[in-house]
Amino acid sequence: MMLYRIYDEYSLKVIPAMGLLVAGEWSPYQYLVESIRKFPHQDKFKEMIESAGFQEVTYESMTCGVVAIHSGFKL
Repeated sequence: MMLYRIYDEYSLKVIPAMGLLVAGEWSPYQYLVESIRKFPHQDKFKEMIESAGFQEVTYESMTCGVVAIHSGFKL
């Protein structure tokens, strides 16, 4: 969980600042961070995919839960 906290602080403070430095824009990168925070938790997203009709839905949690790769089949 420590890595998640580090990423959380990084995303709030560094990503928008880098956007300003590199692209001259703060707002789009702040929006990116906020939209990432609103994305459903891995288990909830799995349930959403299943309720949309996908089968054999799985996910692989990576980077201590900061990232996940979901997959499923819709036949």
